[in-house]
Amino acid sequence: MDIESRRQLNALRRQSKKEHEELLADPADCEPETTFGQKMADVITGGIATWTFILAQTAIIIVWTAYNLLSRKSGFDPYPFVLLNLFLSFQAAYTAPAIMMSQKRQNINDSRRAEMESNVNVKTDLELYALNEKIDAMKDKDLAELKNTVNELLEELRKMQRPKSSSA
Repeated sequence: MDIESRRQLNALRRQSKKEHEELLADPADCEPETTFGQKMADVITGGIATWTFILAQTAIIIVWTAYNLLSRKSGFDPYPFVLLNLFLSFQAAYTAPAIMMSQKRQNINDSRRAEMESNVNVKTDLELYALNEKIDAMKDKDLAELKNTVNELLEELRKMQRPKSSSA
């Protein structure tokens, strides 16, 4: 690649960066500020979606039922464990909306990221098209120069052959 072509390519890169800083930005920087409720939904979802939570809840339920079954009438929540059902229903009533809020916010962020990626892909396609056009123009220019050189050489050969033909 000659110096002029490199200069033009670097100018194109600088112009592209300047025009499309938003496309080059980190997607995390483009996400809106999260509210306290959104942060809480993320914390709750993050805590519930772990094996630690599942194992701890399983252990609590086993201990709860074992204690109340073995202590018979003196247990604080005898069979059919109405209090345990109340606590589990309470937990489900509050965690399900928190999970849904977190998923909704994540879907919005994913949509923004997908849109940014799509814009980057479109920009890349346009850049590639422009580069292909430039390469084609350079090839055409080189081809024209080569044709001129070949024609000049042919003309010189013809001139060199004419005197030889007339002297024979």
